[in-house]
Amino acid sequence: MKRLLKGLVCAAMVAAPTLVLAQEAQDQTKVEEPEREAVEAVQEQQEEDTGPNTGKLSVLAGIDLTTAYYFRGYNQEDTGVILQPYANLYVKLHEGEEQTVTAYVGTWNSIHEVGTLADPGAPGQWYESDFVAGVDWGIAPFTIGFIYTAYTYPGGAFDTIQELGVKLSWDDADFAEDKLPFALKPYIGVYAETNDENGSEDWYGEVGINPGVYTVNEDGRYPVSLSVPVTVGFSLKDYYFDDGGDETFLGYGSIGLTAGVPMAFIPEDYGTWTLTGSVQYIHLFAETLDDLNAGDDWDVIGKVGISVAY
Repeated sequence: MKRLLKGLVCAAMVAAPTLVLAQEAQDQTKVEEPEREAVEAVQEQQEEDTGPNTGKLSVLAGIDLTTAYYFRGYNQEDTGVILQPYANLYVKLHEGEEQTVTAYVGTWNSIHEVGTLADPGAPGQWYESDFVAGVDWGIAPFTIGFIYTAYTYPGGAFDTIQELGVKLSWDDADFAEDKLPFALKPYIGVYAETNDENGSEDWYGEVGINPGVYTVNEDGRYPVSLSVPVTVGFSLKDYYFDDGGDETFLGYGSIGLTAGVPMAFIPEDYGTWTLTGSVQYIHLFAETLDDLNAGDDWDVIGKVGISVAY
């Protein structure tokens, strides 16, 4: 069981036993919309033999600046400058009329100005560095993804954690046509720790939707795509707890507004560049989550970023 950084600090200060039970794990690729849409745009160019990249390899890289680092409801850091660079390489293994298979490898990092829980002599600002590898198998309109993640902590905050996950997504655009004003794009994911050098191996579940609700200036050079992602995280095994130390099913929920605009002034020979921004409201249902968040059961997170796909 990986213990939350603030759980460690608070437990040491106030000897609260329930805080010691708190756990934190990570999202899978850490790449959210509309960054994925940038990759999809490049893949569409490849399929149509347009644009500079018509091969089977594509790359996505970027960096985000965020006001706080929450994952799965656990507050990792909410002070100082927080930068989160990432890079993924995608390989199109198979493309048919009914099925597609895409593999990928990548890295995601979180760099904190305050040197969160850093060991003496360690690279204190480099809080986290993750390695991800996975395969997405598309059988239209569904995609099932399998992913392996290794979470490492160069600053020494935690020992390495390894995790396997599976995610089922449904592109319901055809189904929603003439029924809803936009597609909901629902998904469900299950993630299980296979090796946790900090303690027990725990299981996390997540459901959500990511509807693209509107595009401003759709026919212009700089269209702004708006989406409203909604996420609910829950415990499948020892993931969230109440103040009595008993497992509780519901962990947290969030709703956000995400915007992405292409940086069309950059020639397409240099890839598809996207400027992104988001505001997210997160509500903490599990009692230990708000205990570890200074007693608050909610927060608002702002994020801006730049990504490039090629």
